[in-house]
Amino acid sequence: MPKISDEKRAARRAQILDAAWICFQKEGLHATTMDDIIRASGLSAGAVYSYYPSKDELILAAVTTSLSGLRTLMQPLFDVRPPLAPAEFLRRATETIARFTAREGYDLKRIALLGWSEAQRNERLRATMQGFYLAFRDQIEIVMEQAVEAKRLDATVSAKDAAKTLLSAILGFVAQSAILGDVDPAEIAAGVTAFAASGRS
Repeated sequence: MPKISDEKRAARRAQILDAAWICFQKEGLHATTMDDIIRASGLSAGAVYSYYPSKDELILAAVTTSLSGLRTLMQPLFDVRPPLAPAEFLRRATETIARFTAREGYDLKRIALLGWSEAQRNERLRATMQGFYLAFRDQIEIVMEQAVEAKRLDATVSAKDAAKTLLSAILGFVAQSAILGDVDPAEIAAGVTAFAASGRS
């Protein structure tokens, strides 16, 4: 039997994950079955199970893949010089999320809410998410420390507090967009700017 190339293997994984995301958005994590995903993928049961032996493994892979992809797209925000001020960081971060999550046939922001819920019962999934969000928050904190040094953030503001607030706003953007659908990154940034200005008055 000929070996499958790494490129073909990656394409099949992506094909299965796309099918899973479509099914998850349509039916939810618990109602979706492996049979649903197999049918949506257009692959044989043997092919799907050879990559993901269970639905839990597939859910973990879906979350890991999406978080890894988002982390790659977010990285340039941490390398900007001079460092981004809080509102500008928030605007660019939420714009990146909006671009990354809008897919043909599904929206990863809506699926993120399902993942957050699933993480409350699935410790492995929760640990994966915690690792990503803690590392992301630490990176934001470094940017905020740099912003203080560059006088783009008031020196009286704790960089750690600023990072926690920005992460809360980013996750809130995901939730509001998924549920209400009427949130724009520029509006979020403008709100943060207005709050900051009102605190100085």
